Amino acid sequence: MQQLGTFLFSGDIMSPDLRARLLKIMGTTLTLIALGWAGDLHRKMGLVLYTEQFLAIILGLTIAFTFLLTSQKGDKSKGVLWYDALAAFLSITISVYIAVFFASLVNELSYSPVHLVVISSIIVLLVIEGLRRMVGWPLTIVILSFVLFGMFGHLIPGQLSGRQVSFSRLFLYLGLDSNGILGLPLIVGATIVIPFIFFGQILSKSGGSDFFTDLSVSLMGRFRGGSAKIAVVASALFGSISGSAVSNVATTGVITIPLMTKSGYRARVAAAIEAVASTGGQLMPLSWGRPPF
Repeated sequence: MQQLGTFLFSGDIMSPDLRARLLKIMGTTLTLIALGWAGDLHRKMGLVLYTEQFLAIILGLTIAFTFLLTSQKGDKSKGVLWYDALAAFLSITISVYIAVFFASLVNELSYSPVHLVVISSIIVLLVIEGLRRMVGWPLTIVILSFVLFGMFGHLIPGQLSGRQVSFSRLFLYLGLDSNGILGLPLIVGATIVIPFIFFGQILSKSGGSDFFTDLSVSLMGRFRGGSAKIAVVASALFGSISGSAVSNVATTGVITIPLMTKSGYRARVAAAIEAVASTGGQLMPLSWGRPPF
């Protein structure tokens, strides 16, 4: 019994080396698929695809990546626990199934077939658990509260009372509908955020990010709180060409956040300053003259 418990909670099913290789393969594949879709490569190859088919693959790879990355509390010197490997396998398998058969699945959603209810429920649960692992309990509790309200909102008296929705209908909507998980937030992440981060990293590796940081240091380095001012100026300059807060953080933040922590700022304060500065940076006039909205 003790051996069974040890295997259930600490039994590795994947070596650290295989884990590292799979993470690299998944990350590369995810980026290439996102860039290919953003470049309309599938149409140039004569393929006509639903957006949801593309999003299903992106979602499956992201969930699998999350569970492999966070297994053993993110300790890369250890392998992957069996239940994390199972979650990663389920996410890939389900996403491929949805992508391949989505055209026919759309017509079946209104009948709430059992297999689609099971698939969509697994997707929702995996997304919630992946969210908890990556960002913690606060946002997870908010999401769970809305899900529970959808299920039991009709029992709440007064003006906050909601309409009764069956379990199967709710989870089908969340998991497979184009207004649920396979909707606008995932579209933005897959078609805008990933390409921007990719090209931002290219700019960073080629020295472009250092140029903006060096220019900011020369302007603000001699003032009190100079490292925070450097972050603001660098984010403003980089935001004028990226137009993306996430890309801004991923490029200038790599330099400005450590710079602020070395100057005495707490890590959370430095991250907050960079996040706010990058959000404001995306409002800067774009270099090619097009308005940001």
